[in-house]
Amino acid sequence: MNGIILYGSRYGAAQQYAQALEERTGFPAVSYEEVLDFGPFDTIIYIGGLYAGKTTGLARTARHLPTDHPFRLLVATVGLADPTDEGNLLHIRESLAEELSPGIFVRTTHIPLRGAIDYAKLSLKHRLMMKVMCAFLRRKPPEERSADTQEILDSYGNAVTFIDFDALAPIQEWLERT
Repeated sequence: MNGIILYGSRYGAAQQYAQALEERTGFPAVSYEEVLDFGPFDTIIYIGGLYAGKTTGLARTARHLPTDHPFRLLVATVGLADPTDEGNLLHIRESLAEELSPGIFVRTTHIPLRGAIDYAKLSLKHRLMMKVMCAFLRRKPPEERSADTQEILDSYGNAVTFIDFDALAPIQEWLERT
């Protein structure tokens, strides 16, 4: 098996997952910006941070994926929202369907991972996006908020991490299955 781990990371969580997976698998972990030729790889793992429903660098990477070469693709998205929530998962998968061609999307495995946030390191654009989102979430009465929503509100303005390297186990299992 000749594989590679690509990551698209703005603030480091996706890169941390990629490097941890590199240690576990021996596949090199590199930024998506460094690879444009996927011909040599039969297994591609893409780990990307989620921002406003888009996976960092995935659409650009997908444009370079070969259409005439069989390869396995797993996309691991890294976001703040609880990936076990069916609504969150559905939204993520709908976004992936927009970023990948239909032919690639249907054969792609998706694993959601939880990331981290440090408001002190966010760009102005992302700070404003989080401010607007939290203002929207606060309008909901506390008794109607999900645990995930409350967690996001409670962490607003702080640094918090949900990174869990044990969550890489399904990716390792996927690699072993074929």
